[in-house]
Amino acid sequence: MKYSNILLGICLLSGSLCSCNKFLEESPKSITPVDAYFQSVSQAESAINYLYGKGTGPGRFYNINGLYDGTNSFTLDNLSGLANNTVAQDPSIRHFASLTQTVGNASNYLGAIWSSFYSSIASANTIIDKVTASTSIAEGAKAPLLATARFYRAVDYYYLVRIFGGVPLILAPYTSLENLYAPRASVDSVYASIVEDLNWAIDKGGLADKPMGSNGNRISKGSAEVVLAEVYLTMAGYPLQKGAESYTKALQTAQKLIQSTGGYALFASDGNSTAFDKLRLTSYDQGSAYLYFIEYNGNIQSSGFPEYTLPNSFPVPIPNSDLKVQYTLMTTPWTPSNTLLSMYDSTNDIRRHNRQFYHNSFSYINKSGSLTTIKIPTLPFRWYDSTAIFETAASSKYIDVYRMADVYLIAAEAANALGQDPTPYLDPILSRAYVHKPSIPTSQQARRDLILAERFRELAMEGHFWFDLVRTRLYPDVGAGHTVSFSALVGHDNGRGQKFQQKDLLMPIPSTELQRNPALKPQNPGYEQ
Repeated sequence: MKYSNILLGICLLSGSLCSCNKFLEESPKSITPVDAYFQSVSQAESAINYLYGKGTGPGRFYNINGLYDGTNSFTLDNLSGLANNTVAQDPSIRHFASLTQTVGNASNYLGAIWSSFYSSIASANTIIDKVTASTSIAEGAKAPLLATARFYRAVDYYYLVRIFGGVPLILAPYTSLENLYAPRASVDSVYASIVEDLNWAIDKGGLADKPMGSNGNRISKGSAEVVLAEVYLTMAGYPLQKGAESYTKALQTAQKLIQSTGGYALFASDGNSTAFDKLRLTSYDQGSAYLYFIEYNGNIQSSGFPEYTLPNSFPVPIPNSDLKVQYTLMTTPWTPSNTLLSMYDSTNDIRRHNRQFYHNSFSYINKSGSLTTIKIPTLPFRWYDSTAIFETAASSKYIDVYRMADVYLIAAEAANALGQDPTPYLDPILSRAYVHKPSIPTSQQARRDLILAERFRELAMEGHFWFDLVRTRLYPDVGAGHTVSFSALVGHDNGRGQKFQQKDLLMPIPSTELQRNPALKPQNPGYEQ
């Protein structure tokens, strides 16, 4: 590779605004040099907006990357065996589903994930470096800018370390050829950096203490606190197994959110809307329950998730009706597995009632004035948007990543692990989810099983399945009366006839990254070539 190409790559890694002005004697007048760009809050906010986008980082991870393939979070749900994608076109996704992923057949897919998060990290590093050094931005105005960049850097590393294990820990922009080939840091070191960034954002970031939607769709203190609480919960489990110390921190962090006066609250049922209707309705997208979400706007970049709520066999046009699906295609890259559906009591669990979390029929009044019902497979209803489906083919529905239900379930799991009564945190989840609230068991293990089962029931479609399986090393087994117990993940059937192996707990480092950076070796266990 020519020296100029190497230097150009370094400049690009330093941030999308970099001009490589050390390489050129004179910067193109259409490009603002990065050092000259961070001269005002508005300029810095423009750079921050890149982190909120859907091209890199968590925005890309939860964004649809192909109609049939869905999102990266779908792929991990599919890997868990608790959701299915039978229409995927990318062969890698089918390999994940059958636990046959290798370096050879999965590197392109995983390489895109790796590059996406590191691109976001590079941008965050540039923002942190340049905003900190800026002499024209007031110190008070710097804090929330730095907090947002640190939040995204922490979240980026949180996904990377859970997917790949130890990864290079790059905390400053590249400005030279030195240290270009960074080795993998230990898992413990990566988590320490994540915790440091999130605590900085919470304690020093000057972030508003309110739900994200009440904060103009910007990261808030609650956004950082919910991620930090879950990070501590993950650190308490596998692979770090820090136990009581991290469970205590997870509980304390979750308690701060629950006890906050900032307006955070679970959605409640009222009038004609259940709490779970509100999770679906776009009019509640900026509501009290949401701590971190991916924003969509039907007039700019619409959400394609409503296309996943009806099967491709759905009639177009609908018989004896003026209704017609406006999307070119409906398809099903995320469908609940039989194991997941069997966890719900379809009578007592409101989430399993038709047109709450899921639906299995479509009813309409035909031209003759009669009610007509079309039966469909059980599909997600959380993403159903009738206006987009039958009128505009453009949805503005946000996709939630973290909400207050996460916080209560984190607190319940941590409290129970510490031998404390989880009832104050578990009861609000159960009270709104069931017609007749189930009793909370007296034994610690039975309570743990109930809490973990509620995570699968309550947080379905939100990208938690695989990460929960890996951090607990437990897989759900559904018995009579929809009771759920748990057994070892490794060696458990995935519902498709294959058994999870130790190697499946991490994904292989993409071969393209190993070729670029030999310091990443050795490959993750089980994927050596």
